Amino acid sequence: MIRIVHLLDDFAMGGVSRALSLFEEPTMTRLSRSTTLAMQRNMSDAPLLDADLIVIHVPPCWSRLPYLAALRKRNLQARIVQVEHSYTRSFEQLRVTSPKRFRLLLRLAAGLVDELISVSQAQAQWLVEAGIPARKVTTILPWSGRFELSRVPDRIEHRGPLRLLAYGRFSQEKNFGALIEAVGYLRHDEVELTLFGGGPDEEALTVLANAIPQVNIMPACGDPAPWLAQCDVVVMPSKHESFGLVATEARMAGRAILVANVDGLPEQAWAGGGLVAPLGTAEEIANAVSDLIKRDLTALGRAARAGVSTQHDEIIRGWKEVIERAAAPAKEHRSHQYNELARA
Repeated sequence: MIRIVHLLDDFAMGGVSRALSLFEEPTMTRLSRSTTLAMQRNMSDAPLLDADLIVIHVPPCWSRLPYLAALRKRNLQARIVQVEHSYTRSFEQLRVTSPKRFRLLLRLAAGLVDELISVSQAQAQWLVEAGIPARKVTTILPWSGRFELSRVPDRIEHRGPLRLLAYGRFSQEKNFGALIEAVGYLRHDEVELTLFGGGPDEEALTVLANAIPQVNIMPACGDPAPWLAQCDVVVMPSKHESFGLVATEARMAGRAILVANVDGLPEQAWAGGGLVAPLGTAEEIANAVSDLIKRDLTALGRAARAGVSTQHDEIIRGWKEVIERAAAPAKEHRSHQYNELARA
């Protein structure tokens, strides 16, 4: 039985916490036992853990490098894996003032772990371009665990406006403000938008939506199934997005997706049932939505559901391989880890 410790800094019921429900699946509990701990920052707080596999779900930062180095040295018996949930090419382009310094941080952090798990192929490619050795990078998609969405009925043809749905954290990178403005460019009888979630931009988004009658903003909801059942298309106009679990949930529910051409989002559309377009501005979103109106959305929804049908099995297979690597003889672990520390 492999002992796994997951290190987090945010225990809210968001994408990362939901992704950890994977390790409660029977296939995984037969192989491993998981616990979670809060990741600290100070070197002196780095614990000696009773673990064969340590999985870090916190993106690297300069202030945490001493902690990470101490964690490595105090746990030479364990395999350490970093899951990169956040950083992407578009994140770097939009939010990093010194790419050279940022990429140095990524390389230093990668030198202190045995394996770095990306959550999309696009992210993996960018990490290698940033200087992470390709031998260290494995791609495993995030786990959604919302199997109930497969029971959402197929979309039914109807008269009336196209029913758009978007949901998630109300923050700048989701670009929901441009989406609301885009709906205002279209006729009332063409399109309506439901947007649910919460976050720092809630007040600003509410002000925008109040001026557009066909936009409804709703509180955050832990169960997206009823909303998905009532929509035609799920829109993700994000400015950066490592993968986008909302798109996976839409596909599981048999709904077409419209996603921005950034980071890991296009991969979900290419798998079936989705459209990719520039969605940075309100004008671009309005043009893409106008194109959607002409599409066979019921057929796209069925293709979306078919395209995601094997995803959970592939995720389990990927994590089983990670666990198998952690189960290698301790002597092999120690030799490999001393070499990695020497390189770092």
